[in-house]
Amino acid sequence: MARKRISMEIAREIQRLKLIGESQRKVSKILGLDRGTVRRYWNEVPDQEIVNIPKWVEQIDWEEVNKDINSKVPKKILYEELSEVTNLPSYQAFCKYIKNNIKDEPKAQVVVKIERMPGDSIEVDYSGDSVQILSPATGELTRVELFVGCLSYSGFMYAEFTASQKLEDFINSHNNMFQFFGGVARYIIPDNCKTAVTKTDKYDPLVNKTYHDMCVHYNIAVDPADSYSPRHKPNVEKAVHIIQQGFLPRIRNKTYTSLVELNRDLKDWVIKKNCDVMKGRGNSRSYFFEKEKPLLKELPDTTYEMNYFKKAKVHPDCHIQHQRNFYSVPYKYVGKEVDVKFNGSTIHIYYQTKRVGSHTVLKGHTHYQTNPAHYPESKIVEINYHLSQARIKAKKVGPNMELLIEKLISMDKFPLKTLRKVQGVLGLSSSFTSESLEHGAQLSLEFNRLTYQGLKSFAKNYKYRKLSVEKAPQRDLNLICLQGGKNE
Repeated sequence: MARKRISMEIAREIQRLKLIGESQRKVSKILGLDRGTVRRYWNEVPDQEIVNIPKWVEQIDWEEVNKDINSKVPKKILYEELSEVTNLPSYQAFCKYIKNNIKDEPKAQVVVKIERMPGDSIEVDYSGDSVQILSPATGELTRVELFVGCLSYSGFMYAEFTASQKLEDFINSHNNMFQFFGGVARYIIPDNCKTAVTKTDKYDPLVNKTYHDMCVHYNIAVDPADSYSPRHKPNVEKAVHIIQQGFLPRIRNKTYTSLVELNRDLKDWVIKKNCDVMKGRGNSRSYFFEKEKPLLKELPDTTYEMNYFKKAKVHPDCHIQHQRNFYSVPYKYVGKEVDVKFNGSTIHIYYQTKRVGSHTVLKGHTHYQTNPAHYPESKIVEINYHLSQARIKAKKVGPNMELLIEKLISMDKFPLKTLRKVQGVLGLSSSFTSESLEHGAQLSLEFNRLTYQGLKSFAKNYKYRKLSVEKAPQRDLNLICLQGGKNE
């Protein structure tokens, strides 16, 4: 059985009510039609022009509005901006018109709310948005990144823009966030960015060593979110969304010339937003933060100073090399691989979590910082394998080299301290013959230049002089002409 069509006037009235923001349910009630009929004609445009279109609809550039909506500009901000130049109806009618004519609302998703305890956790993330800063001197545009932190229970937010997402900026943002909160929670939930998690794993993620060291300093545990699982940190995701919807659109037409200026505006906005009443909770984030703050753990006396980590192998002279300088380690760790923790002022050396040495970082190159207690007893030094091998190798070169090596070994109170120099001198045997090295050792002893460069220089001279004698040209006597006479 064919469906009965309604009159053109009723169809036009359905379209008119739709344009002014009425819902299908409301139109059905006003016109006395069943909802199936209204739904059938909802998206059907009559042949004749629809009359009685509200003036405010005609005054708005809907193409520009649609562009802003696709750029994720909130409808609330659009309504506020358009109200300044157009006499708009209520905000609800404005949203209904957009819903029916501009953009479909996303479908609702079923989620399970997780209860958070006060002082329990902090969530951190980068938003992925970037803002450009103009350099007045060069006219160059620089993109900066948005870091956001949020207390899980109160939703109290912290945010700042940083020059990059590199480790230094990431750690500094945490220092600033903890100072802003005035304390730390029991654990922190970062995203799976490389600055926080070196290797992602569902069960045993590998946390970046510097990031873990920072958490140890603040006495806070790390619980990284799973990859591609934003619901493991829903509160910071919500905070990022609020900033994206509330702050970024407001500065979209503003030009900043410094990171300080941008962060100042962001901080003022965040403080104000923390004081706004949250829908569904009846109070502001600041209100809940005041209840949560006493349950946060106290901050240490100093902020975290950036530390870096690497591995090094202990040389037979009981030293490791770091940035072209040398630092001592107890002799029993010779040949073992150790962990090195360092910053601009100090260096700490660990073997299997046990600290075995600490030193002040040296400036310049090829300098030694040695703790005498790290050397073995003299009787152990005398039978040291590396020194014994050095003596055997020097003896094969010649007596002068043997004497030179003995002098180098006895130069210092601790013979192992000159082991690197001894090994370097003997390493010249791969570039020079034994004769040239023996000659170089003789001159080094005569001129008291007991150095690697000195021996190398003398050995080179010997090599060149020997070649010049072998290649001297032979003169033919029959070709010699005597001045003033004939050859006889």
